[in-house]
Amino acid sequence: MEFRKVWSRYRRTVLVPMMMVKLGLLCAASADACSSSPCSNNATCVDHLSDYACLCPRGPVWYAGKNCDQLYDACITAPCANCTGEPGTDRFSCRCPDGLTGLNCTEDVDRCQSAPCEGVRSNCVNAVHGYSCRCPPGLGGADCQRNVTTCSELACQNAATCVDVPDLGPRCRCAAGFQGRSCEEDVDECRSQPCQNGAICQDGLDAYQCFCVPGFQGSHCDLDINECASRPCQHNGTCLDEVDHYRCDCAAGFKGVNCEVEIDECKARPCQNGGACRDHVAAYTCECLAGFQGQDCQVNVDECASGPCLNEGRCRDGVNSYQCDCEATGFVGDHCEEDIPECASDPCQHGATCLEGINRYQCLCWPGYEGENCQLDVDECGPRPCDHGGQCFQRSDVLNYGTLPELRGDIFSYEEAAGFICRCLPGFTGDSCSVNVDECASAPCQHGGSCEDRVSSYRCVCPGGFTGVHCEADVNECDSNPCNQGATCEDATNSYRCHCPEPEPGREPWGGPDCDVRLAGCRQHRCRLGAGCVPVLTGDGEHGYTCLCPPGWTGNRCNTSTTFSFNSEGYVHMRLPLSENGTRRETEVQDRDGLHMQLRFRSTLDHMVLYYRGTAEHFVSLELVGGSLHARVKSGKVLQVTYPALVNDGEWYQATVTMDVRLVLVVKGPGCEEYCSVRDEGNNHLVFLQPGSFQQLYVGGAPREYLPQTSSGRGFVGCMEDLRVDHKPLLPQDLIREDHQGLQVGCSKQDWCVDDPCGQRGRCVDLWVRPGCQCHRPYHGERCEEEYPSWTFGHENTTSYVGFNITESHGDNFTLSFLLRSLKHSGLLLQLRREGKAYLTVYLKEGTVAVYSPHTTLLLEAQSVTDGNNNLVAIKVRYGHVVFPKAGNHRALGNVSVEAGDVAYVGGLPAGERTDAWGGNVKGCLQDIRLDHRHLTTEDHLEGGEVYQAGTEENVLRGCQSDDTCKGQPCSNGGRCRVTWNDFQCDCSRKYSGRLCETRLWCVASPCPEGVRCVDLQDGYECLTEAIFQDNALRYVANGSLLSPVTSVTLDIRTRDRDGVLLRAVGRAEFFYLGLLNSSLLVKLDSGASGEPLAFTSDRAVADGAWHRVRLAMADPTRPASRWRLAIDGQSVGGSFGVGGNLNFLNDTQIHLAEKYTGCIGEVRVGGVYLPLTHVPEAPQTSQFSRLGGHEPIIGCQGAPMCDAQPCLNRGACQDQFNQFNCSCAAGWEGALCEMEVDECSSGPCVYGTCRDLLADYQCDCQPGYAGRDCEEQLDDCVEFPCENGGGCVEALEAHSCSCPTGYVGTRCQWRFPPVACDAQTECRHGGVCIGGDSGGNCTCKLGYTGARCETEIDECASGPCLHGATCLDRLNHFQCVCVPGFSGSSCESHKEERKEGIPWLVVTIPLITLCALLAILVVFCLVLTARKKRQSEGTYSPSSQEVAGARLEMGSVLKVPPEERLI
Repeated sequence: MEFRKVWSRYRRTVLVPMMMVKLGLLCAASADACSSSPCSNNATCVDHLSDYACLCPRGPVWYAGKNCDQLYDACITAPCANCTGEPGTDRFSCRCPDGLTGLNCTEDVDRCQSAPCEGVRSNCVNAVHGYSCRCPPGLGGADCQRNVTTCSELACQNAATCVDVPDLGPRCRCAAGFQGRSCEEDVDECRSQPCQNGAICQDGLDAYQCFCVPGFQGSHCDLDINECASRPCQHNGTCLDEVDHYRCDCAAGFKGVNCEVEIDECKARPCQNGGACRDHVAAYTCECLAGFQGQDCQVNVDECASGPCLNEGRCRDGVNSYQCDCEATGFVGDHCEEDIPECASDPCQHGATCLEGINRYQCLCWPGYEGENCQLDVDECGPRPCDHGGQCFQRSDVLNYGTLPELRGDIFSYEEAAGFICRCLPGFTGDSCSVNVDECASAPCQHGGSCEDRVSSYRCVCPGGFTGVHCEADVNECDSNPCNQGATCEDATNSYRCHCPEPEPGREPWGGPDCDVRLAGCRQHRCRLGAGCVPVLTGDGEHGYTCLCPPGWTGNRCNTSTTFSFNSEGYVHMRLPLSENGTRRETEVQDRDGLHMQLRFRSTLDHMVLYYRGTAEHFVSLELVGGSLHARVKSGKVLQVTYPALVNDGEWYQATVTMDVRLVLVVKGPGCEEYCSVRDEGNNHLVFLQPGSFQQLYVGGAPREYLPQTSSGRGFVGCMEDLRVDHKPLLPQDLIREDHQGLQVGCSKQDWCVDDPCGQRGRCVDLWVRPGCQCHRPYHGERCEEEYPSWTFGHENTTSYVGFNITESHGDNFTLSFLLRSLKHSGLLLQLRREGKAYLTVYLKEGTVAVYSPHTTLLLEAQSVTDGNNNLVAIKVRYGHVVFPKAGNHRALGNVSVEAGDVAYVGGLPAGERTDAWGGNVKGCLQDIRLDHRHLTTEDHLEGGEVYQAGTEENVLRGCQSDDTCKGQPCSNGGRCRVTWNDFQCDCSRKYSGRLCETRLWCVASPCPEGVRCVDLQDGYECLTEAIFQDNALRYVANGSLLSPVTSVTLDIRTRDRDGVLLRAVGRAEFFYLGLLNSSLLVKLDSGASGEPLAFTSDRAVADGAWHRVRLAMADPTRPASRWRLAIDGQSVGGSFGVGGNLNFLNDTQIHLAEKYTGCIGEVRVGGVYLPLTHVPEAPQTSQFSRLGGHEPIIGCQGAPMCDAQPCLNRGACQDQFNQFNCSCAAGWEGALCEMEVDECSSGPCVYGTCRDLLADYQCDCQPGYAGRDCEEQLDDCVEFPCENGGGCVEALEAHSCSCPTGYVGTRCQWRFPPVACDAQTECRHGGVCIGGDSGGNCTCKLGYTGARCETEIDECASGPCLHGATCLDRLNHFQCVCVPGFSGSSCESHKEERKEGIPWLVVTIPLITLCALLAILVVFCLVLTARKKRQSEGTYSPSSQEVAGARLEMGSVLKVPPEERLI
């Protein structure tokens, strides 16, 4: 009974971990594993933490195991070894061994209770499996006659413990490190010589210490120190570890103790012939002077080896050079590459092409020229080719261009110079003037005038009403201005038409032939229903009006309704009279005389006939097919047009059908307000239609014998109006007198769907006279009030199925459909069998529908259908292909057809048939199962269609029922269980969450201080925050609480400190260090397992003021030892070269955080366990670090306010970057504080110009001939830049260009062409040398001269080389600067220092300045007096002055007379 209570308590507490493991009541599985129903023996499967749990039943038979498929054995939890249990119950019994007793065999049998000892050894001592008889206390010996001492009489030393041993007396149990009877002797631990490698052993109390000789370490000095661990050998040198030292085996090219010195291979000067040696690692290279090659530049290059001289020129090799001798080759140039241009003298005349040859040339003449140099012009006019007195002109005569009309627009070209032109006399034409011109051929006479041809002329004979040379003038009757009131006159043939103006508001319009009559017909109009009125004037001058009636009305006053309706299927039959133009229709077709039908209608039905006109063989019809209008005509051949838009929306539409040379349907209505026209492209098919064949008219339908000719086959139900047949209206009064069925005058319509008669179980369809419902499955009935029954399969994990016998053949075109509700992702839905073999299976696989047949592979529907809701599954098979409607796929299935005699199994298979391949039986509900039009049902009577009755069924429940998923009480911690169709939901209390309320929510109690973020864990909580540290370290200890190996350390930091300690811990033989060194991370650790400490740094700095996440982890945490990896912000930045073990010693060692560190620290985790930065209450989780001490840090992360002082200059924006700032400078400024202006000219943006720096910009001053922002555009405008060498500037195509004189070419006429030959007449001035030959040459000038013939001396002063106001003197090939006082240098660039005189400079300067000022005043005064005296005697009429100065007056010295003193 006690165990039953324990079992019951554990049964209620599902989540106790030990019972999960021992009893197997909760089993782990993959996500959503309950869908496969893994639990047996009516066990309940529940989802739990991405697993599932099987709740095994408690009786009458008990089960256990992974899936509750094993009988429970109570001995599993029995405390005894020899247990006998009753399978399937909680009862067991223990068979105890000798010496033990009790329910669980845990009690020892006391054999001394029966006092078995007698005599002198009467002291009974109980023992396991027996007892012993000993002497009484204080006595000993074989006969217990000897007195023995007791512990009270024996003194044990050195904290030893005294124990009384029966029969022997007291004994001392010595403490560790002591021995002897009284533990008085200290044990020498060094006697066993534990210290190795010559170490000195020092004995201690129960301990010893080894003092190692250099080169060894470890507790026993047994570890040889690896001097190579620090990798002292540089440049890939190999380190050889030896005792107490190391030796470096250097790589090639290096030497030194640590291979730190690179060997200079160039020291021996291996390069010859002046080559430059470049030292490399273990190698060298020689950079040879030009003309030498080889590894050591020892080979002289033969420049003639490549054969540079062309055309048989001889090559002479030199040092780094060669020379080509072109003598007697016929070529010139450095490589004898230039053929001497015999054509340079332009020997070929008249535009002929000169072909170069070797020492010869050939002229290719244009047609019309001949001779060796094409100098002869062939005279084409010599044979007199022009007839009828025509005058001949040669095309080769330049004077004819611009003179002859035929050549007036042409430019003379030698290419077109061959041939002649005949100028014919009037009346003749042709190349030879041989053709007489027919002036009437161009039909010059207009408006039907006849043309009479004459010699070199014609005459037009005009018809009546036209005049003019070409009969082009129509007599304009509007010239007399016959129209009044500003009307517009339109001229017509022998007549005119007046278009009267629009009337003013409130005034009557003008009318009459000349717009001179006010139209007053609408003053007393009687148009009804708001119809518009149009005044008219009759032929006899009477005023009247016409009413513009709205749709549905007609008559002179719009008082006659044209609307009628059909509320049931019927039609109106009438016989139309034969039109008067019927006989003429037989012979010709005119636009106005075709058949014409027009009406307006409205309806909500989609299939019906609007009218039918004609007979079975000859007819025209208009009907609605699928909501679209179809017009059809048949007369030997069928023509049809369709208006595709839907017109059955209950709105009014106008449809017009015309038939003349083609069939045309015109529709007007919503969406087509301006008329939409569709027509049959074939024409001339209706020309032979007899109007007598269309006399029978049926409105709203057709007789039964004519309905097969239509597509809809049903009569019209709806409203019609404005019916016109052959342009004549048919009123309801006319129709109601005829033979009619269902016709009613007027139109009334009720909105049937406004109240939703289908109750949201279907879509309401307005059937005009009543509502209709298109029901959603599984509903049916007139108002979708009925529902097809549903069946439950696999209720409470039972095995169920139902079978149906197929009695009708469906062939290879069939559809399977049903509604499915399930949460199980796999299971057999339906299987079709023939003769016991399955040929089509529909099943669930991973939540989607799959189809399988023996002929093909698996076909899957893309959408999940196992979401617990009703989902419609429809599988269409068409000729061996499966059509998934939702996915739109057509996939081959093979030869599959449903025949009579087949069997369909739904939900599973009978006993003995395996369903494992299909995921077992389905669990859920199926409803409205259909095979084409037949329902598969278990009901005795089912309304709504044909059925297949169930033949066999097993464990199928009516309706869609859920399992009792709460019967196993799955909710923990007081959670309340609610059943949700084959699932459950736990309503948890405020402190718990999770599917089973198994997760404790610790943070709801707000255990963390204010401003600190609380995060729930599985067994506790963490208080996460950021904090500022300023040399205030914290200490932590885990106290052995870490359950997992410590294979990683992570922390978030933000600092600008270059050095500091982040984490540090030291154990007995282990240590760990993570800190900052020169802004990078430094890691040192020794786990004590590898025997070799590890040390490495990061290759990336972190002290930049930004947040960084640092992660240090073992590369392979599953191994005892592996390399360690260091990452910053997810990117690898370093790692160890050696291997090390985990950091499990941190589980029992103090950890120091943020020693000598200033900055922010965020989340810190050791082995995934958080180190709290602030003081928090005792957390409940098992694994945690506790704070031992340290100064409390400041919560948050805020640096000093760096931007408060506004350090950025020139409108720069300051950006605070955590204890540092950055200036974002305005445009045009740079520098740390935006203190320097940017020189935009530093990049040299001006291509052909000088750059001027501006603030945040630059400006280019372009050189002549260039433009653009960067002076990158070259100008060819000779208006700005004049032509050289006498060239003229001419305008052409809105631009200007240079017209060069003979002998010059180029955009500015700056080049000579052909070039002047170097001959006896070519003179290069000033010692220049002509280089070239007879074909052309250039003068190479001496220094200081330039020009084509070295005729110009270069002005070296033109560039203004002299500075500080100096005078520049031009010299030959140089310049001389005459500096002003105080400057010196070749360009006067240096400022001379003033000499230090003994006399103060003021003493000398002031008198000199005063003296100069007085002299300047005196000079100015004298000049004024002289000027006045001279003006008085010159420039005016003064006989006395002339007598003094002489008879002649020098006019060149006359001063300009002031205006007030001029004589004229």
